[in-house]
Amino acid sequence: DAAVLSLVVHHIENPSAVLNEAAKILRPDRGGGVLLVIDMLAHDREEYRRTMGHRHLGFAPDQITTLMNEAGLRGVRVHELPTSTESRGPGLFVASGRIGR
Repeated sequence: DAAVLSLVVHHIENPSAVLNEAAKILRPDRGGGVLLVIDMLAHDREEYRRTMGHRHLGFAPDQITTLMNEAGLRGVRVHELPTSTESRGPGLFVASGRIGR
């Protein structure tokens, strides 16, 4: 009924492929399954590629919306999560979309 991808998509070379696979496992009946994606907002910390193996420097809300729509998810919503003034990392978002009728 639901799948969660938490802080993983920015590590994947082909985000479309992982979102398509996640959408495939969702049940289309009973109102449709939900995919929840929690990841980094777009940022410019290029050193993350070298030091942490990031393939992408986060995602803009319109970018993740497009990727999720292309995976067959509908009603995609993206919300930026509140950040602490003490936070040193990039901001995060949560996106949700539903497969099904």
